[in-house]
Amino acid sequence: MAREYDVSIVTVRNAIGELIDKGLVERQQGKGTFVTKPKLTKDIRKLQSFTEMCFRMGVRPGGKMLENKLVISNEKIAKQLRIERNDHVVYISRVRYADGDPVVIEKNYFPLEYAFLLGEKFDNNSLFEFIKDKNKTEVAISEKRIEICRATAEEAEILNIRKGDSLLYIKSVAYTRDNEPIYAGTQIINGERFSLYVYEATGV
Repeated sequence: MAREYDVSIVTVRNAIGELIDKGLVERQQGKGTFVTKPKLTKDIRKLQSFTEMCFRMGVRPGGKMLENKLVISNEKIAKQLRIERNDHVVYISRVRYADGDPVVIEKNYFPLEYAFLLGEKFDNNSLFEFIKDKNKTEVAISEKRIEICRATAEEAEILNIRKGDSLLYIKSVAYTRDNEPIYAGTQIINGERFSLYVYEATGV
């Protein structure tokens, strides 16, 4: 850049430093300096799908289904879905993309009444719009627990990050308006591309 613009290296470094201070570029140790990608912001006060969030932010949503199969429920999943331990459940895992970048790994478990999901392909289409259209079922209530975790080797490869990088880890259970469980699952989120928004106020 110094040669191209016929300025000193110090001038280039100062200019890059100012861009970093403004959040327009970032330095990644061992990789270099890159233009900063805007963070996706999910308002967790509202029930909002990943697809809806992307459209709201002017970002192109995408996805790739990793697995869609029957599995045996463990004690935790059975309790969340109000079924018997070792009952079969539908397991669907996907990686979600924003403008072509992998940002979220979803892993969801559905009671056997959602067996109509088996054999379906959920890549760039909305899983929950499909459920709404097919079964007239809509997510009305969702409870979430948010933690921090470290990327495993498999997660790092999927999300194009390094093993051990910090990730947002969200555990969710979703319900119908009649308080019947629809799914229990997790989202593993690249925190460098994602932020969560919460609004709190004191009681009146």
